[in-house]
Amino acid sequence: MTAATLRKVQLPRATVWVALAGLLVATAALVLYLGRSTGFYFDEWNFVLERRGWDADALLAPHNEHLSVVPVLIYKTIFSTVGIDSYTPFRVAGVIVHLIVLVVLFAYARRRVGDVLSLGIVGLVAVFGPAWPDVMWPFQAGFLASLAAGIGALLLLDRGDRRGEIGASALLTVALASSSMGIPILGAAVLEILGRPDRRRRWFVLVAPVALYGIWYLAYGGGQGKESVDNLLSTPAYVAEAAAAAVGAVFGLGPEWGRPLVLALGALLVLAIRRGAADPWRLAALIALPLVFWGLTGLARADLHEPGAPRYLYPGAIFVLLIAIEAARGVRVSREALAALLVVIAFASLSNVGALRNGAGYLRDQDAELDGALAALQLAAPHGVPPEFRPQPTVAPQIFAGSYLAAVKDLGSPAPAPAELPRLFGRGRTAADGTLRGAYGIALAPAPGRPGGQAPVVEKVEGAATQPRGACLRVQPQAAASALELTVPPAGLLIEPTDADVKVFLRRFGDAYPADAVGDLVAGGKPMLLRIPSDASTAPWHARLALSGPARVCGA
Repeated sequence: MTAATLRKVQLPRATVWVALAGLLVATAALVLYLGRSTGFYFDEWNFVLERRGWDADALLAPHNEHLSVVPVLIYKTIFSTVGIDSYTPFRVAGVIVHLIVLVVLFAYARRRVGDVLSLGIVGLVAVFGPAWPDVMWPFQAGFLASLAAGIGALLLLDRGDRRGEIGASALLTVALASSSMGIPILGAAVLEILGRPDRRRRWFVLVAPVALYGIWYLAYGGGQGKESVDNLLSTPAYVAEAAAAAVGAVFGLGPEWGRPLVLALGALLVLAIRRGAADPWRLAALIALPLVFWGLTGLARADLHEPGAPRYLYPGAIFVLLIAIEAARGVRVSREALAALLVVIAFASLSNVGALRNGAGYLRDQDAELDGALAALQLAAPHGVPPEFRPQPTVAPQIFAGSYLAAVKDLGSPAPAPAELPRLFGRGRTAADGTLRGAYGIALAPAPGRPGGQAPVVEKVEGAATQPRGACLRVQPQAAASALELTVPPAGLLIEPTDADVKVFLRRFGDAYPADAVGDLVAGGKPMLLRIPSDASTAPWHARLALSGPARVCGA
């Protein structure tokens, strides 16, 4: 059995870069393929609807407490060049930032643990499925840009010269300008720079990032925090659970496995510190990095009970890996042990691909619903939809009709054309029906006139008999649960209960009727009219009437 330090397990230079390039290309292809048929999701709509200008507020106003200059600039650049008709440019931009993280992580690891293990680590993070929002969702480019800039700053500090220190200062500023993830990164840099004996020569590295972030915070960031005494008391438990979730995710396992793994890795870390091969100040800074990140997150969000939230696993895993990489510097291992470690990484990566696929499926499902809702909104827009109307309050509560239609006028439309509604996925067509019902304010109203035209066309009868009489149908239930499905005439549907209660359900593009009725009629009540505005689509509306007794249904 042969042994060597990890640093000396190297490959030919050309082989290393070809392998890394192949890994990056494969990662981009896989992420772009899995993310097909996805679109703008949740927080991205805040950028689309609120950040179209080029004033200071559009660039500097916080988003969920984060200074987000870098992601805002990414989105606004794409807005200004190609608009929002296609989501693909945004997905490509998100993938590029992810690849940058992989490259700087490889460069950092290669100096410490050699080529082979560094490629394995990069492969693990490349398809980090437990953190699928960070990998699949372009909006998370803010988190990823902070991580890339932070690791890059550590690499430049390794140089030990003035040029590297100036570059590190610039990258720390970029980390802070990308997301609040830059705050723990800055904290780690403060610990390393001010802890070393040469602090008087290097302190200036911190001046620009601290000053610029302080100015922004005084102007925009004050009063944004949500800290509470309850969160403070819950933070230690939050940090412990977040650590277990991150470590478990690194190995392709859950937090229940992460808890013993944290203890095992802690013991190995103590041994590494006693061995003394690692840079003590760098290792101290890296150990502080996740603790500060999880601690600050707990102060702000412990009440939400989400220490293992997928979007926090990517940075948590990166920080854990950085600690392991630094602690492993100069470690002597057998080639057999290295091979076993790579096998573990391969199995974890395989598990993570499955989680990545599931996350992409979730995003596609959300987009399918929103596509239907937004296509329906554009269909209804010529009829004067109230500006405060929300087409899909569950999937995209930020979208109001007025601001969305204004954005479409400026940037183009990311939604399918209304003519494509009949060809959308089922959940999209169902969402379209709900949006049209709300946009048109469809409800039963007292009938102002008499029946007219032809009787409604019957589509399906359940437990009842029907008899046409002029413009009407007489419906006689023959079972306890009876229903009538019919096509709504263009002029509307007039319903007259006799000795029956009637519930009216409505659909147009969807395959099934929704659970909520558009109206109820009581036995012996006045005739009610269901009238729906006409629009550019020729698709008819369909009504289902659930009856408890006889009724008369007529064309309006």
